[in-house]
Amino acid sequence: MNKREIRNCKKHGNYEHVLEKNGYFRCKRCRNDAVIQRRKDVKRQLVDMLGGKCQRCGYNKCIEALDFHHRNPEEKSFSISQQAQSTFAIAKFIEEVKKCELVCANCHREIENNII
Repeated sequence: MNKREIRNCKKHGNYEHVLEKNGYFRCKRCRNDAVIQRRKDVKRQLVDMLGGKCQRCGYNKCIEALDFHHRNPEEKSFSISQQAQSTFAIAKFIEEVKKCELVCANCHREIENNII
């Protein structure tokens, strides 16, 4: 059976569809959009859990500029930003975020370079 076909998507028109494990074809662009949205939703939940702003300077204008800094690198199980694309359950992310401090990109770079 062919696992990829051009089919009509209500949102994207004629576009490549991929056969999912459940036996249904799904638009490849719709699938990618869903993954991107899940990543954003997971990050929003984790950022909110840690107060929604940089714990050093209070920056809160752009969620993409907020990073999770592991306080103790020895306890780090995985990099949250790299694993946000995975299908981990939210509980696994929450467990890892408890080991982190929420900081803006500028403060994070200064922490990593022993400036603050």
